[in-house]
Parts: sequence; C-alpha cells; structure tokens
Amino acid sequence: MRIFLSLLLTLGLLQAQSIDQLVGQSLKKHPSLKTIQHRLSAMDERIAKSQKWANPDLSLTINDIQFRKPFDRSLERMQYHAINFKQKFPWFGKLAARKTYALEQKYVVLDSYQAARVQLALQIRITAYTIKELEARITILRKYIQLAKQNIKLYTDTISTNGMSHADSISAELSLSKIEIRQEHYRSLLRSQKEKLSYLVQQRVTTIKDKLRMQKPGSLQRYLAKRSNNPTYRMKLSQNRAAGANKTLVDMEIHPDPYVKVGYFNRPDFPDYASVTVGLSLPLYGTEKLNSEIARKEALSSMSDSLDYKVFLESEIRANYAKLKEAYHIYNIIQNKSLPQLGHMLELSSSAIEEGADLFTYTNILEQKLALEEESIAVKAEFLRTKAKLKALTGEI
Repeated sequence: MRIFLSLLLTLGLLQAQSIDQLVGQSLKKHPSLKTIQHRLSAMDERIAKSQKWANPDLSLTINDIQFRKPFDRSLERMQYHAINFKQKFPWFGKLAARKTYALEQKYVVLDSYQAARVQLALQIRITAYTIKELEARITILRKYIQLAKQNIKLYTDTISTNGMSHADSISAELSLSKIEIRQEHYRSLLRSQKEKLSYLVQQRVTTIKDKLRMQKPGSLQRYLAKRSNNPTYRMKLSQNRAAGANKTLVDMEIHPDPYVKVGYFNRPDFPDYASVTVGLSLPLYGTEKLNSEIARKEALSSMSDSLDYKVFLESEIRANYAKLKEAYHIYNIIQNKSLPQLGHMLELSSSAIEEGADLFTYTNILEQKLALEEESIAVKAEFLRTKAKLKALTGEI
C-alpha cells in the first residue's frame, strides 16, 4: 500500500508543471499561433511576387474573312493571319516600391505574431493564478469547515440544551452550510478554469507547481522604460510604415506603365510583315490623384492611431502599477494587523465555549477571520495577475 501511494505521489510530482513550462509548451504548438505562422510564411511569396512583371498578352488575329469565300485567304492583301505579343513594363522605381510595401506588410504580420504570443502567455498566467487562488480558497474553507464542526460538537456536548443554546447551534449550522455552498461554487469555478487552461496549453494540466507569493513591486520607471517593447505598439508602428510605403507606391501610379506590342503578319500570296506598337494609358480623369489622397489620409490615420496607443499604453502601465501597489499594501495590512488580532480573538472565543460562552460570538469571529483569509488569497492572486499584465504591456513573455 505504501509503495502504491509513493508511486501515485511520484506520478503527481512528475505531472506538476510550473507556469513558465506551461507557457513554453503552449507557444510551441498552439493552433492560433500556427495560423499566424502560415500567414507569415506566405509573406515571402508576396515579396517575391512584388518583383514580377505583369503577364504578357498573346493574341491570334485572322483578318478579312469574306463571307462569300470564308476559307479563301488569297483574295486580297488585307487578308492575313497575325500573332501579337504585348508586354507592359513597370515604371522606374515601382518594383522597388512594391517590395518595400510587401516587406512592411510582413513586419506587421511578424509583430502581430509576437503580440499573439504575449497575449497567449498572459492568458495562461492569469488562468493559472486564478486556479491557484481557487485551490487556496477551497483549502482554507475545508480547514474552517473542520474547525467549525469541532466547535459545534464541543458546544453541543458541553452546554445543556435550552432555547438560546439551541438557536445558537442552528445559527452556527447555517453559517457552516453557507461556507460549504461557497466551497462547491469554488469547485465549479475551478473545473471551468482548468478546462480553459487545458485549451490554452493544448494539454490536460493536473497540478501547477507555482505558489501564490508576494514580493515588493519594482519601480514604475522600470516598466515605463520598456513600454516601447510592447508588440501591439510595435505592430502599430509597422502599420504606420506600411501605410507610408503604400502612399509612395500609389503616388507612382500617376506615371502609367508603358507597353510594347509586337505583331507578326502572315499573308498566303503576299509578303509577310511585322508591326511594333508602343503605348501607355492616359491618366486623364484624376483617379490616380484621388488614390494618392486616400493613401495620404490613411497614412495620417495610422500615425494618429500609433500616437494614441502610445499614450494609452503609458496610462495602462500606470493604472496597473497603482493596482499592484494597492494589492501589496492591502496584503501587508491583512497579514500584519488584521489576521493576528482576529486570530487572538478566535482563540479566546474558542476557549470560552468550554466554559459556556455564546457560540454565536465564536461563529461571528470565525466568519470574519475566514473572510480575511480569503481576501488575503484574493489579493495575492490579483497581485500576480496584475504583475503578469504589466509583463505583457512591456512585451515580456
């Protein structure tokens, strides 16, 4: 039996993983990242495509088909068969502009991939810390349920049954039932959070090794100094550069691409001959200028978007850092002031039960201490979730 229990314990330890390990595994195989990877690989073909000329036109002409003798091709000189080849040549600099635009688009996809990685890591950390919070809440409730049952039994065994003591017992039992209901609620939430984590990690997770630990927050300036590493901000800068590259490309469209058309004409009873045509489209209706204005305004819009996000990013860092400091201070107040006082009061009330004291007073103090214990757990989990958000805002995985 001992060997069997040891084996189960060993297997449980082997299955336990840290949050960093879960993040690393998910980043390697999550399908949402694979989707962006495929888009990213397609950008290389887009860059290669940007350097290709337009496909040539090849046409066959049979001229002067006379209805009275449709198959006789020797009636006059105007009757001929012709093969025509037409090729459009890109205006000077257009191929380079197309390549620049395609490269900037690739950087947008690359930054979106990095942003997706950061967001995936953030969701894993937030979910994992929520799981640890719920597990800790369930554990502390289990301890308080056992403690409450012991004191209710002690009160029932040592105090003579009268109207008031019976009412106290019922009140204590109702309080115990509320705690048990809350415990079941936490268990349900825990199952749903584990399912969410399994999707994020793409595997079943049984145990998370990390513990809910508090530590003094770093300085605000350290986070602000890294805000330029935020992948979403970098993606918006890439979008801005792509919009500028598109504006340059569109501006060049005012210069139409020239084309050359070469034809070979065959006449059955007359000499063959060739023709050469050089031409271009005429930008008479102002379409190119309108496209240029559209591209200019889209570039301005993209620039404003990146500037707005930069201000938003700094605001988010400051707001989350304030929440981080708040959680740290609240935790210290609970641990260093509130819980020791209530713990002492609970010990006194528990000892007084044996001497016939009011069970209601003990139950009330127990509920207060339990609420503080849960709040302490919640504050630690919120501290770590907020810290994970700050990591994501500064581009850390």
